[in-house]
Amino acid sequence: MIGPAKYIFQFIILLLLLSSCNSTKFLKQDEYLLRGNTVKLKADHKINNKRLLQDELPGYYRQRQNSKFLFFFPREWFYFKTSDPGDTTKLDRFIRRAIAEKPAIYDEQLTRETAENMEHYLRSKGFLEAQVQAEDDINRKRTKAYVTYYVYPNEQYHVDSVAFSSPDPSIDSMLQTVKDETYFKPGSPLDLGQYEQERQRVTTFLRNNGYAYYYGNYFDQVEVDTIGKDHEGSVYFTVLPPFGDSSHHRYRIGEVRILPDFDAGSSDEKITVDTIIDGFRFLLKNKDFEVRPQTLIKAMFLKPGEIFSEQNYQRTSRQLSALGIFRFWRIKPVPDPDNPDVLDYRIELTPNYKMEIGADFEVNYTNRSTSGAGNLIGFAINPSFRNRNLLGGGETLITNFSTGVEMNFSDRSRFWNTVDLRLQTELYFPRFRDYLGFWSLVNAQPIGKEKRKDTESFYSQLRENGATRLSLSYNYLLIIDWYRYNLFNASYGYDLQRTPTKRYLINHVGVDLLIPQTEPQFDTLLQDNPFLRNSFGQQLFVSLLFRDFNYVYNGRPNRYNESNYFSFSVEMAGAELWAANKLYDQLAGKEDIWRLSDTINFSQYARLEMDLRYYKQYNAKRSVASRINFGIARPFGFTTAVPYVKQFYVGGPNSIRAWAPRGLGPGGYQDPNALDRDNNFRLYQTGDLKLEVNLEYRFEILWQMKGAFFLDAGNIWTIQEDPDRCGSQFLFSGTERSDGCINDPFYKQIAVGGGFGLRFDFSYFIFRLDMGVKLRNSYPRFRDVFGNAQERSYWESLKGFGLSKVAFNFGLGYPF
Repeated sequence: MIGPAKYIFQFIILLLLLSSCNSTKFLKQDEYLLRGNTVKLKADHKINNKRLLQDELPGYYRQRQNSKFLFFFPREWFYFKTSDPGDTTKLDRFIRRAIAEKPAIYDEQLTRETAENMEHYLRSKGFLEAQVQAEDDINRKRTKAYVTYYVYPNEQYHVDSVAFSSPDPSIDSMLQTVKDETYFKPGSPLDLGQYEQERQRVTTFLRNNGYAYYYGNYFDQVEVDTIGKDHEGSVYFTVLPPFGDSSHHRYRIGEVRILPDFDAGSSDEKITVDTIIDGFRFLLKNKDFEVRPQTLIKAMFLKPGEIFSEQNYQRTSRQLSALGIFRFWRIKPVPDPDNPDVLDYRIELTPNYKMEIGADFEVNYTNRSTSGAGNLIGFAINPSFRNRNLLGGGETLITNFSTGVEMNFSDRSRFWNTVDLRLQTELYFPRFRDYLGFWSLVNAQPIGKEKRKDTESFYSQLRENGATRLSLSYNYLLIIDWYRYNLFNASYGYDLQRTPTKRYLINHVGVDLLIPQTEPQFDTLLQDNPFLRNSFGQQLFVSLLFRDFNYVYNGRPNRYNESNYFSFSVEMAGAELWAANKLYDQLAGKEDIWRLSDTINFSQYARLEMDLRYYKQYNAKRSVASRINFGIARPFGFTTAVPYVKQFYVGGPNSIRAWAPRGLGPGGYQDPNALDRDNNFRLYQTGDLKLEVNLEYRFEILWQMKGAFFLDAGNIWTIQEDPDRCGSQFLFSGTERSDGCINDPFYKQIAVGGGFGLRFDFSYFIFRLDMGVKLRNSYPRFRDVFGNAQERSYWESLKGFGLSKVAFNFGLGYPF
């Protein structure tokens, strides 16, 4: 009874602490704490966009209940406790700033204002006859108040017709050409909230057609006529003339002056070079061009003689930014004194530092307490070097070097554990260069009209905004007394930021060479595991037309404060060589007469991975983040196993945090090294298929400290049966081999871990400590005599729980 009595005693103490945090005892007479707001929609008919109303109406509360500190303690209590005249200590000031909240004392005036604001919002959505009634429920004994807002939207109005007009004849004529593109379609709900979108649409159209000084404030307020109509309204928009004039001016571009070495601290009198190249006037203070003129001309979409376009103005700005060689740039319009309808442009470019050196420092920690071995502490130093405008055409050279080690301070006989060295050099060209002619060939193919339109759009954006990338890298990894490898990589491809939320990375040519070298201990492991042996040998990955494709979508928050992230990648190697071998066999008339892979160990595989994330921000202090990650890799051609470095693994600070990296799976297989005191840091488990789900509830604790409760689930599997790793195969239904090995279906092999994390937000970086605990294993702890396992046998017992069962994960930034 000692154990249960201890928990009962702790629970009683907690109740006493909570009861002592009673905020209402500080209230004056006739004061009540607001404890809740509720919105109830009342309607006799179906309400369009009901969810939208339910989500947005609470945003008009003029008064909200106080939140809790650490889920239990009312923040207004801390305000009362530190508000006396004598509460002036540093601790009192810190509590008021970081923890306390001003008490939400119920105010009838604020309640009336909330109801009025809700009515205004509903009328802007077309519910012109909406009514909102507020009722308060005051518990005078407990000095608490609850408010319910009864919302009666009544019938929504719809658009009958739309008309555009302007006293300026030229503007009026242009408006008639685009009136059918309006957001106020006849028959649609009369949503006056779309007024801003409509104003922006008209403003964008006019500014892209020469009206450089047209602004949104010339778009008059919308007028709606509902007289004589049954819940319908005629919508009228008017574009006003400019102040002090009867018409707006439409501009053409005159002279474009480019100053590639502009310095705000010196005058134009120091200009030594004044020359015209391809219609653009260049003014230089130095005698030589640091950047080739053609590079700058290709970035110019504001061209002399053309009608002014805001879109071309923004495209020019984006191109100058993408060059990455200017610290500041300014595109300045200058009215032509001789022609009022002409705008000259002065483009001032201040060069950035040509050379830049940086460095960062990382610390990691591997917990091995479960086996009694010492824990590993790792350090990494990552210097970097950047050279802007390397060849005079806006090229950027980026070199990153990383050196990291892992050490065991508790075992002097095996102090060093891991050495990891990486060197990567990337050369970016500011423009798209189709050296292989691949995209020109694709764009010339006779395809359907709609598909061709999409292809031409992508191709034109690739030519305009794409950057060409050449990359070389080298990685040396040494695990003492286990194995080492050298990995060389070269690739050629493109980066395209198509929109602010969509990015494409394409590599056409890729060559990787993996040269591993094993130690006797690892050789013994390879002899007992053919699957690992087949995937771990010397490998050469070659792609000549297509290597990989990556798509990243990073969505912006919507009206519900929800955002999404999606990434998709597909990678392939050896396809061209496999096709060449097949073609040679056909031409020779004999099968398997000769293969490239007979002389060189070429790897042939395809790999796909998808990552979907969902974020929900409830308020400034609380949010939810979730992720689903799926990946699959398969060999083809003459390769029997996916190369080890291309397989999937789970575990670690950015994955399933209750397990060490490569320490979980595949499937229901239990790695003996995970329980071995000497080898539990030499985990190597990988698989052909990965499924992972993560969920985090993030909240603010105080000041720069944030917390999170997390739940991770998932595993890896092999596609084919691996005789040496029992239970590793991905199956929809379980099987039992003749040797007694039982392979459960995949859904029973889902491992689950949970825990708590601390995050310290220092603005420039976030330091993270996540503490994970195994909740459900991928294998049962026991089976009955018939080989069956009950669900409870998969779950971990928390009996004797201690720090030895906690996996500590250090990291920088959020895990996802």
